[in-house]
Amino acid sequence: MSLLDRSRLAVRLLLGEGPGSVVRRLLDRAEERRRRESFPEVDEEKLAFRAAVLNMLPTLPAPRLGGVQTGFLHRLEQEGTHRPVALLYPSRGGYRLETEDRGRRAAVTLPGPAPPATPALRDPAFEAVVQRGARLIGASTVHVENLAGLAPGSVAALPRNGLQLIVTVQDFSPFCPRPHLLEQPADAFCNYCTDPDRCWRCLADSWQLDPAFLEEYRRLAAEAMRSAAAVVYLSVFLRERLAALVPGLDPERQHVIAPSSSGSAVPKKESPRSDALHAAFVGAVKPHKGALVFEQVVRAARGRSSMAVRWSAYGGGDTSILRRLRALGVSVHGYYRADSLPDLLRRDGVDVALVLSIWPETYTLVVDECLLAGVPVVAFDMGAPAERLRGGRGLLIPAEAGADGVLQALASARSAAEAQAAAVPPAPHPAQATLALYARLGL
Repeated sequence: MSLLDRSRLAVRLLLGEGPGSVVRRLLDRAEERRRRESFPEVDEEKLAFRAAVLNMLPTLPAPRLGGVQTGFLHRLEQEGTHRPVALLYPSRGGYRLETEDRGRRAAVTLPGPAPPATPALRDPAFEAVVQRGARLIGASTVHVENLAGLAPGSVAALPRNGLQLIVTVQDFSPFCPRPHLLEQPADAFCNYCTDPDRCWRCLADSWQLDPAFLEEYRRLAAEAMRSAAAVVYLSVFLRERLAALVPGLDPERQHVIAPSSSGSAVPKKESPRSDALHAAFVGAVKPHKGALVFEQVVRAARGRSSMAVRWSAYGGGDTSILRRLRALGVSVHGYYRADSLPDLLRRDGVDVALVLSIWPETYTLVVDECLLAGVPVVAFDMGAPAERLRGGRGLLIPAEAGADGVLQALASARSAAEAQAAAVPPAPHPAQATLALYARLGL
């Protein structure tokens, strides 16, 4: 990114998210740099390290990129106290292999092209670098931590090249290159579309792909999952949905290991009761996360004098939407650092959190963080969040109810907030379950 592009981005962030958000983003960038520099660069021949498993992440291991990266880093940090850890991921100039064993860290740069920006069926460079990384550390197994952005045919090729494969499925990438299934240009959930013409039009909005691409993509992704010694899902919901979408999976090889936040339950902060309900949109301020629905809710509430609501938004995202929210009187906190949300919600006296994704989320750590703060969640009744919010932990709305349904739920949100004043303890750490899975596979 050029200096001019960086300057334009900084201006957009200042106008949309505010100066505090820009500072927090810079702090996270600095933390990423410190983490990277804590792995001294060595030549391949000087890498004295051995591990049975090579973990492969298709993105930078940076919490600023979202819940996938945040949850993965929490898990890997815990695993590192029990086993040697090797992580391979795309980086400038190719790939970076980071190793750690009992506090001793090292990194090796493996030159070569990074994964293609356009969805692809095969990526020979990826296959070569994974083989090379596995040989360097003597690994027998590659744990691909997400399929999004990877060529499915190349992932499927790893077992044929002598490597045992474990796949963690974080989203719907085995079914579609758009892992959140947000149909374009409509910006609406496609409802697991299988119509070839409709799917091709959606993909053509972003990429120039052959009309037969998606059918082959799905075939190869299914081959990769079927050839894996184990497939790990973030939720029961995701496992069941992909069992319906991807035929021929061996039930004995399918496992659910939920991620977790590294935060702890936040004690309730006593504060004077306000007549106005404090409702906060939480998560990335983007269309597929329900930001446009939230904007509709705020606009509709302005016309109802009987509704006394104080609105906030926690999360970075689409600067044009954030600027419109500011104009509507929403207090925009903007980007927040990983694991800080529970403290923010308690500090600011938030009564109810709005998690309004318009597609069936496969997990979403935001829900966990709201529960850690003892803040009930209003969400649409779909996906993995609905699984966790049933039983009094939140208010679920029919997906078709839209903004009107959210407004109706807010009418009873005060009593829900009082009923859930106590924070919900965090779930067991996924590292334990992952280590147990490795042991069952003889690793």
